[in-house]
Parts: sequence; structure tokens; C-alpha cells
Amino acid sequence: MQCAHCYKSFSIAKVTGSRGKGLSVEVQCPHCLAWLGHNKLLAIAKIVGFYGGVISAAVGYFVEGVGFITTPLIILAVIMVGISHVMDHLLLIEAPENDPNLAPTVK
Repeated sequence: MQCAHCYKSFSIAKVTGSRGKGLSVEVQCPHCLAWLGHNKLLAIAKIVGFYGGVISAAVGYFVEGVGFITTPLIILAVIMVGISHVMDHLLLIEAPENDPNLAPTVK
């Protein structure tokens, strides 16, 4: 994973702070202590696309004569999952309190 604040890479195993549950889970960067999270709409789009593709594939396999409907649905589901996966990255939710980049500069 890469922090959206300090841009340093870290392993999910090194994360000690987390808050929230489900799609609104946030993790704390071990380097700069910024809170990071995912975009909920993209996560929902990824889940809907995945399960829509699986259900369409199952219906297309077991029911005869619906291939002209299920094939485009499967293609759209794969495109939806791919695009939402590429766009889904960690976002800065809350910057650390002692961040020198956010302090006002005096001239």
C-alpha cells in the first residue's frame, strides 16, 4: 500500500491503527500517522459489478436461450470491475496533527 500523504509504501501487516468497519474502514499510515481510506462509491461499484457478472454467468450457463442478454451483461460487469479497481486507491481522510506541511508560514 502507498500512503496518499507521505507517499511511502507500507505493508498492511504493519498497520497498527484502524477505525470503522466494512466499506468505511480507515487505516493509519505507520510512517506519518495520517488516516487513509477508500472511496465507498467505487467499492460499491466493484462489488455490484463482480456479483452481477457472476450471477449473469450462472444464469447464462444454466438457462438456455438467454445468451444474447447475459453475454453483454458479463462484458459490462468485467469492464465495471476493472475500471473501479483501477480508480480505487487510498485517499487521505485526516492529516496528522503535527504535519509541518499544513502549518502556516510566517514571512
